[in-house]
Amino acid sequence: MNILYLFDADTSDRAESAMIISLSKRGVRPLVACTPDTPFEATLQAAGLETVPVRFGKKVDLQAIQALRSLLKNRSIDLVHVFHKKALINYTLATIGIRKPTVAYRGIIGNLSYFDPFSWLSFLNPRIDRLICVCEAIRQYFINKPFLLIGHLIRPEKVVTIYKGHDTDWYTQPKRADLGDLGVERGAFIIGCVARMKARKGIRYLIRAMEQIQSDRPVHLLLIGPIEDKGLPELIAQSPVKERIHLLGFRKDVARLASGFDIITLPSLRREGLPRAIIEGMSQGLPALVTHSGGSPELVRDEVEGRVVPTHDARALARAIEWFMADEERTRHIGRQAKRRIEERFNLEQTAEQTLQLYREVLQKETL
Repeated sequence: MNILYLFDADTSDRAESAMIISLSKRGVRPLVACTPDTPFEATLQAAGLETVPVRFGKKVDLQAIQALRSLLKNRSIDLVHVFHKKALINYTLATIGIRKPTVAYRGIIGNLSYFDPFSWLSFLNPRIDRLICVCEAIRQYFINKPFLLIGHLIRPEKVVTIYKGHDTDWYTQPKRADLGDLGVERGAFIIGCVARMKARKGIRYLIRAMEQIQSDRPVHLLLIGPIEDKGLPELIAQSPVKERIHLLGFRKDVARLASGFDIITLPSLRREGLPRAIIEGMSQGLPALVTHSGGSPELVRDEVEGRVVPTHDARALARAIEWFMADEERTRHIGRQAKRRIEERFNLEQTAEQTLQLYREVLQKETL
C-alpha cells in the first residue's frame, strides 16, 4: 500500500511522524512530501522513510502544485493522506484532471465557510473520500454544519473520528522541576497553562479565577506560550494577585516546566480540538482542568482525570482549583488516572490500527 503524505511540517507534531513510522511497520510504504530541513523530516529519514522536499509557502503555491503533480504522475501512489489546510488547498489544485483516493485530517473546529472558495478547495472538497477528525466534537461540527435552507451537505459516513496517538514516555521527565527561579514560592500550588495566548483560549477568565481562589496555601499560575492577546500583560498588572501570575511567553522547555505543575489547565471558550498541551500534561501524570469546549470533555472525564467546567465562568474555574487543593491524595490519584487515560485511549498503536483500517476501506470502495 503506497501512501503519499502531505505535511506543512512547520506545524506538525511528534505524534504525526510517529504514526507514519508505526504504519510503515504494518506494511504501508510511505512517501512523505514536507517542508525540507525540519526535525519532522529528519525523524522520518532516521526511520528509513523516503521524504521529498515540498514547501507549502502560500495558500496557492505554484511551485508546490507543480511538485505535487509530478509526484502524482510519476510515482506509484494508491492513496493520499493530507495534513493541514494549506497543503490540502495546493493538493486540490494539483489534482485537476487527476483522481487519487484521498483522506484529510482536521484538528480544529470552525474556520470553514460554504461561502469561502478556499474552504471548498480544502475540507469541503467533495472529492475527499474521508475526513479524519481528531475528536468527535469536530466530526459533529462537520455533519451538523447547515447550508442555508438546503440542510447538511456532508454525509455522516464521510467523516470519522480517530484520536491522535501519543506515547507517555515522550513527555516523562526524570524529576520534578524546581520553579523557584521563576518566582514561585516554596510550597505553592502550581497551575500550568500552555497555549497560544489568544482570546478564545479563555486566559482572561483564568486570571479572574486566580483572584477568586480562597485558600491559605499560595497559588501560582504559569502562562506559557506565544502572547497573541496583547491585553494580557495589562490585565495581569492590574490584578490584585499579579505577583502570583507568571506570563512566560514562548518556552522550549515546556515539558520540564510542566513536571513542576500540580495541575494543568486550558479554559478554552470555543473551537478547541483535542488540546495537545493537556495530553502532554496528562502523560506526565497531571490532573487536568478543562472547559466544555470542543474535544476537551472527550479527553478529560469530570472527577476521573480532572475537572470539566462551563466556558466563560471564572467562578467555576476557581471552585475547581479549590477542589483539587482540598484533597492532595485524591488529586495525585486523579493524576495517575490521567496518565492511564492517555495510555489506554489515546495511544499510538490504536491510532495506527484505526488509520490503516480506514485506508483499506477507502481503497476497497475504490475498486468496487
